[in-house]
Amino acid sequence: MKEALLISFAAIVIYYVLTKVQPHGLIFKLAKEDKSKEIKSENEDDKKNDPLTEGQELYNRGELRQSEIKFLEAIKQDSKSAEAYHFLGIIYLRQKMYKGAIEALEQAVKLNPLDDTSFNNLGLSYLNLEKYEDAVNNLEKSVSLNDKIAHRYLNLALAYQKCSNLEKAAVALESAIKIHPNTENKSLLAKNYLEMGDKKLSRKAIESVLVTDPDNSWAKRQLSSLDN
Repeated sequence: MKEALLISFAAIVIYYVLTKVQPHGLIFKLAKEDKSKEIKSENEDDKKNDPLTEGQELYNRGELRQSEIKFLEAIKQDSKSAEAYHFLGIIYLRQKMYKGAIEALEQAVKLNPLDDTSFNNLGLSYLNLEKYEDAVNNLEKSVSLNDKIAHRYLNLALAYQKCSNLEKAAVALESAIKIHPNTENKSLLAKNYLEMGDKKLSRKAIESVLVTDPDNSWAKRQLSSLDN
């Protein structure tokens, strides 16, 4: 008797499912879920096999040669990849291969003229090749695009000094100090004014160094020499 009741109940449940649930809805839902999984899997594989992504991972691990290969592969796939040229330029700059760095970074800024970092690294590459006017042009462009990074003004100041333009170097150093008023930056400005032979501005800059670092022996010596 109990078995007969169970069989009857099962039959009722099966009938209810077959008549109340739309089969196409179930099939569509399953197909949609499977397709979503396939798309996710394909995207993960694409990302994994993307030479630009692989190159960045290798670069972050310090594997410069292998990352160079990947970035060259990325450029081969997409000749307009500013990011690939950017990283390639950094790799060459780090290896002191300045001509190669310039070629890569020139392409990077051509493809992305708003890339302040590439302009900075391009300027440094020219600076190391003693092409100071080119260095100034690119470093000026870098700070015009992003005026919030102190060390870029220091790079620009050095390029100005190499061009014997100490006045503009002073302006660049003042900008660096506004962002990062540490002893080192203040000392560089003081040295620049001393090189200019401007005692008044030199004294002011040296006194500013002593405000930050009261025991700075170099600043004390320079101030003493100005008093004599």
